[in-house]
Amino acid sequence: MDRHSGADYNVQPIQKLPLRTRELSAISHSSQQSSTAASAPRLVFLHIVKTAGTSLVEYLRSRLPPDSVLSHGDFLEYPGQRLDPDSMAAYSVISGHFGYSQIKEYLADSYSVTFLRDPIDRVLSLYKYCLNADMQKRFAAARATAELSVDDFMTSVRPEVVEMLDNQQTWQLADTYWTVDRQRQPLRSDAELLQLAKAHLQEFSLVGFTDTFAEDFRKVVLAMQLPEPGHVPRQLRTQDPVLPEHLQDSTLATLKDRMALDYELLEYARSL
Repeated sequence: MDRHSGADYNVQPIQKLPLRTRELSAISHSSQQSSTAASAPRLVFLHIVKTAGTSLVEYLRSRLPPDSVLSHGDFLEYPGQRLDPDSMAAYSVISGHFGYSQIKEYLADSYSVTFLRDPIDRVLSLYKYCLNADMQKRFAAARATAELSVDDFMTSVRPEVVEMLDNQQTWQLADTYWTVDRQRQPLRSDAELLQLAKAHLQEFSLVGFTDTFAEDFRKVVLAMQLPEPGHVPRQLRTQDPVLPEHLQDSTLATLKDRMALDYELLEYARSL
């Protein structure tokens, strides 16, 4: 599929390609400090909610000119608004909870990053984050946590919950994940959706993981030619987390079913 040609869902078999980060990780610290070193690449970060991405973005914001970092809701009204190429050109970092279809044109000439996380761990962290009063003012899914127990939230079929839970990582990497956007898409099987997400992962310079965040964080810092911190910062870490063992067995079974594609995607990503 030509990712510059628009919506073409004739899925082709995946050919395993080396991630570009394997080349970029060979950049030495001395080359970063050299006055003749090439300028750092633009970073495009497809940020999946509750995968430790805020820690990365806030570090970059602390090290780069403030007006060179664009993130989250600074530039995009959800759902489905596309990025404006003319507006994006001035930024060194473009980060947000956008879908692949919204940033695919930017990947080829950028250092592109996404992080994946164990699906159940991700949504349990999301639930705790959504209990925040400020979040509940802004997002429907967060407001649902004020009305639903953790087990009820994890098994809810409310649209605002479904879009954040049901194979969200797969949807975000295959296309985008908001309910209205999912409904606009042509009908496709789970196998086709997963195949798209796997193929799109291969276009990223780095596919990182929450459980290897410190290592992957340093790869990004190196690629951006920034000084490596002695301590890898973490933002918005969940306090008093909800653990899988806190859920009913039936809830866990439901979650594993509604996020089955995300588990397959995670396993595939770890094999790259």
